[in-house]
Formats: sequence, C-alpha cells, structure tokens
Amino acid sequence: MLDNEEKIRPSQLIYHSGPGAILDLLDESVMVLAADLWATHGALKDFDKRITKYLKVDHVRILNEQTDKIKVKTVRFPRWKICPKCGKMTTFNNSHCWSCEKAGRGDVKLYPSRFVTVCNFGHISDFPYDKWVHKGESCEKPSLQLLRNSESGSLSDLAVKCNHCQQIRSLGKIMKPDDEDKHLFDCTNESPWLEKKHTQELEDEQPKLCKNTMRTFLRGASNIYSPHVLSFLKVPLTETTGDNPLATILPELEVSREEYLDAGNKEKALDRIAKRYHINQNAYADLERLLMGDELNVEQSYESIRKQEWNTLSQPYFNETNIQFKSEKIDIHPKLQSYFTAIHRVDSVPEIQVLKGFSRIDYIDRFEEGDVHMNRIMQNPKQNWLPAVQNFGEGIFFVFDVRKLALWEQNETITATIIERYNHQRAEFGNEPLPLMGRHILLHTFSHALLKELAAHSGYGTTSLKERLYVDSSMHGVFIYTASGDSEGSLGGLTALSKPELLYPIVLRAIERMQYCSSDPNCSDGKFQFNLSANAAACHSCSHVSETSCEWGNQLLDRRTLLNINPHENFGFFDNLLDEE
Repeated sequence: MLDNEEKIRPSQLIYHSGPGAILDLLDESVMVLAADLWATHGALKDFDKRITKYLKVDHVRILNEQTDKIKVKTVRFPRWKICPKCGKMTTFNNSHCWSCEKAGRGDVKLYPSRFVTVCNFGHISDFPYDKWVHKGESCEKPSLQLLRNSESGSLSDLAVKCNHCQQIRSLGKIMKPDDEDKHLFDCTNESPWLEKKHTQELEDEQPKLCKNTMRTFLRGASNIYSPHVLSFLKVPLTETTGDNPLATILPELEVSREEYLDAGNKEKALDRIAKRYHINQNAYADLERLLMGDELNVEQSYESIRKQEWNTLSQPYFNETNIQFKSEKIDIHPKLQSYFTAIHRVDSVPEIQVLKGFSRIDYIDRFEEGDVHMNRIMQNPKQNWLPAVQNFGEGIFFVFDVRKLALWEQNETITATIIERYNHQRAEFGNEPLPLMGRHILLHTFSHALLKELAAHSGYGTTSLKERLYVDSSMHGVFIYTASGDSEGSLGGLTALSKPELLYPIVLRAIERMQYCSSDPNCSDGKFQFNLSANAAACHSCSHVSETSCEWGNQLLDRRTLLNINPHENFGFFDNLLDEE
C-alpha cells in the first residue's frame, strides 16, 4: 500500500515500481522512496544463507506476506505541474489551477510535466524549464506558461513563455540541445528517492558533485528505470551440491539453530538435527559451531547457486520435513527417450525474487552486472536487507541427453554467427564476451517453443509461465514453471501435462509450430536487414515471449536449431522426431 492509501501489488515493488521509479497514480505522479523508509517491520524475514551470502545482506523481507502491515512512502515527482486550460506552470504543491479558479474558469486539475532529465549515474530531476526559457540567465520573478501552437503534441509545437520578462522559447530541441545549451543540463546531483533527512555520517558518504551531462526523457520512458531483480529457487541442497556436508542444512539453518539453542539436551538435539539432514558424525564439530552462530565459510556466487539448483532439480526429491519442494521423475514417452535422459514433475517449488538495485539509461546485462552504474535502493547504505517477494508454483524439468547434445554441437554450423553477434553487442556496451555454446541457442529456443504450447494446454497465460535455463559444459536442462504470489502451492494445471501420453504430443506440436512463421521467408533465412537482436530465424511472430517469462531478453534464439526449415539444411536437433510421425 502507498502512503496515499492507493493499492499496489507487492510484485510491482520488485519490478517497475520499486524505489526510484516514477508512478502515475489517479491524481498525481510520484516517485517511490527508498525501501528502508517504508513501513516493513511486519514483513516476513527470510535468512536463506545462499541468498544472503551472495547478496551480502543479513536477510530479505518478503513483501507479499502480511501485506496489510506494509506501507510504501512516495514523494511528488516531477514537481512541475501544468494547467491544461491556461497553460500556467507551477512547482507548488497544489492539485488545481489557482489562475483558472481566480478567473472563474472553473476547478481545473493540473497534470504533471511530461519531461525529466537523467544522467548515467542515476540522478534525475525536473526538466529545467526556467533555465531553458531564459537560456541560463536569471529572472527576478519567473512566471512560466506552456504555449501550444497546435494540437499535434509535437515538441516543435510547444513553447515556454515567461510572463514576467516575456521570453519565449520552443521545446523543439530539448531532446538534442545545441552545444550552446549544454550547460543548461549540467547534472543536479539529485536523487529524489533518497530523502534529504540524512545524518551527518550519511552526508559525509554522499558522492562528489556529478560532472555528467543530463539528458531529457519522457517521464514514462522505460529506460529511466531498469530494476536489477535476482531470482532464486528455494530448493533443498542435496549432498551432491558441494564438498561440505553441512551444505544440506543451509536452507533451514535458522530453524535448526533455534531448535538447537532452545533444547535442554544439546547433545540429543545435535544428533537429531544431524540425522535429519544425513550429516556424518565426523562433521558434528563443524555442525555444532554452525548452530552456535559461527558462519559457514562457503563462498556463494550466482553460478554456484544455479549449479546447486541443477543438482537438486535433476534428481527426485521428497522429504516430509520440507513440504515446500517436491519433485518426481516421470516416465518418458518412447519417442522422446533419445532426446531427454530425464523429465521431472515438480509439484511444488518456492521462488524468491530480490530487488538488488536499479539503473537508469543503461540496461543491466542479463548474464552479469558488468560496468553499469547500480543505484542503491536504501537511503542508509548500512541497512543490511533487501526487499523481495516469494512465490509458490509448479513446473516440468527437462534434462537433455548430453551425448546427443555434444554430437549435435560438433556438426551444426549455424549458431556461431549468433554467438559472434551477441558478443559483439556486449563489447559495444563494455562487457566481456561470454563462452557461449550451440546448446545455449538450442535449449533457449526449445524453451520458448514449449512455453508457448504449454500455455495453450495448461490454463495458464504465457505471462504466467517462466523459463529457467541451466546451460554450460556441465548443465543441460530447461525448467518451465509457474509461480503465484497469491497462494501457497499450485493448481496442478501444468504438472498434470507431464504424463507421457499428454506431454509427447505437446512437445511434438511445439516443435511443429516452429516450422512456420508469418514473417517467412525473411525470418527463416535469419538475415534480417538492420537486425539489432542476437537472433537468427526468430522474431516476435514465432519465437518471442514476454520479458517477464524470458531469462535472456528474447536474445539467442534460432528456430533452425530445432528443425530443418530451409532446403539444404540439416541442423535440426528434433528433425527426426517429426520424420517419425
């Protein structure tokens, strides 16, 4: 809930309505303040050690639990407001035009300015209308008015007038000002989402005056707020996930620690916890130190967490003490056995999505943070928590046959161009090239094809389904799942399709649908003129899904990896599957 009593979904606070984002409400435009200024003391805290050690925080706060106890603070932004009738402009905190009311033109509601200025370091401020119209000169009593030469809404038809000094200037060049006007856009060093009520200690930590030049953007432009959200599956760690046997206790560490500390007989409690997690007696001393509060010396990275998820998902799991996660290996249809070594039905899986920060203008890389400036979402940099949402859902996990996959990679020649193009794009943004393989494109394209087809049969919309890709030299799996923050568990519409007699025709139809596209033959050739994405035979008409469903931003896709769609090509991984029909 916002501080003006308007409602907002918790998931929005993690994505495009988080700290530093501009929201258009019913009566005004506001910016969400830093997360540590919200009322979140009633929020559920999660201490999963894999997440907290990687993010270097003490805990994450789950916003979609006990939502009635959470209140989000905002500040009015932009400050400039304009009257749609007389064009008068004001920065006062009023919602209706005083001039129109005084002149008897009625109660006219003001609307917020369309333009803001942003720099690459994340500073954002109102467009400097007063500086623009006066060309940087001072005016004793500036009184601004927006003039419209027509109803087209074009910038060249808009002008700002100062009624005091009678200066008038067009807004036609505010997006690309001349060199003589660049000084008007010196960075103001403003961060409105961080309130100015700093302690002296915080003031000393403020960055030096930014020397960047600000650029003009529309208030609702998508690139002035790009959240950096990290997703974690809260799955139990199996004994194969690491060399340290104590890794099995990490997800439930706080519960076990509380159990141990409250026990009257510590020796029996230690033995009970060790047996529960299948920890050997030779690790009892380390286990006791861990339960007493000593931190486990285990380095965590996003790659290691993904590897841990892969190890758990790739084997059946059921434990009565952990009912939040349950998976079962299912039978594979005979005609799919040459492509997959295992398919798992995951009946219950929790997902935690954490907002780490956000960027402006520059987008954060899908694979790594890189050199993009990350803006903090806490006013006090010493706050040791991050906002998150927890979802519960279901899914189907596909493990590809690694031998067939390796053989296919040796013979195919179509993915090298896509990988080269993608790494070239990364170099343009100052990022290091990635050691991508042909399987990255194959598994990603298969994931999109299957996601679209499963949505048609499961009862979930495509925006409700997500992909999770486990791809490198040692991982070769695709997890299609759904997660809902409204209720624990799932409806079963997705996992019900995992039965061999149901899943086989779905996979077959998903591959068949990739054979044709309404943009063919341009799409099937994979040679779009002015193609700005790292794709080949893939476009919006056939292969793209919603941004919330895709992990890699609809990049690294090619239908030709699935089946042969052009003459004289023989690279389709599943082409023999269609020949059998």
